[in-house]
Amino acid sequence: MSPDSSFGRSPARRLPALPARRRFAAAMLLAPWVLPGPAVGAPTAQPPDRGDFPNALLLNQNRQPVRFYDDLVRGDHTVVINFMYAQCADICPMTTANLARVQALLGERLGREVRLASISLDPLRDTPAILKAYAAHFDAQPGWQFLTGRLKDIELIRRALGVYERDPARDRDRSQHTGMLVYGNQARGRWSRVSALADPQRIFDSITRWT
Repeated sequence: MSPDSSFGRSPARRLPALPARRRFAAAMLLAPWVLPGPAVGAPTAQPPDRGDFPNALLLNQNRQPVRFYDDLVRGDHTVVINFMYAQCADICPMTTANLARVQALLGERLGREVRLASISLDPLRDTPAILKAYAAHFDAQPGWQFLTGRLKDIELIRRALGVYERDPARDRDRSQHTGMLVYGNQARGRWSRVSALADPQRIFDSITRWT
């Protein structure tokens, strides 16, 4: 099935001394929301490691266990992370369709040099079976995982990556969630983000520059 949107309805700022995970999340919050072109990433002062990320246990659309740090983040590859949920009727199908176009550009690099991870914001309803159907609708190939898990673990991941609203009421409203891709290469200590609705070629150029 071809991808569509019909499924479901300046110089770097110096950061103050913070614990590792808070420093990493703060750095991500300071990153620009909209980048005019492929971002020029600079290594973090102290490359993030296991202590900066929850190693939460997730399940992918094939019911396979996936450790967030050990299986997705760790290593010399780029991991591209976004948040979505299957019942979302506006931004999620649009961003997922756009990622399907990026997937086509990646070709054989998908799953090797670049890993895509779409994490559900509604894990109580988004079972692996639901996510499997959602992934199939967008023709997701091996190397692009749709993940669910315990709500508290997903919240830890979201906050570690800085993908949340500072207003708690707005943050609780899933329909207001940000359509950003957070991407990075842990081995090289490089992280950035880009709009998930940016031109697919621009996303491709951004996420492959560290591979």
